[in-house]
Amino acid sequence: MNPIEDLKNFGYVFMYAIVALTVVAWIIHEIRDTAFQNGYWKGRADGWTSHRRLTNTKAKSDEVFDYDKN
Repeated sequence: MNPIEDLKNFGYVFMYAIVALTVVAWIIHEIRDTAFQNGYWKGRADGWTSHRRLTNTKAKSDEVFDYDKN
């Protein structure tokens, strides 16, 4: 075996390992980011629905108990 060829082969294996780890890290990052975004926007939608329901309930109760209206 030639030491230069062994070093070249090790270099290629090392480069492929770095590329593979980078791709795996990128995939994990994208999955985490997507999960965060989905949770964030679902929370925003739930908050908006809750706010709208509370303001509608308050408006209806204010109409019922508006004694100055008569």
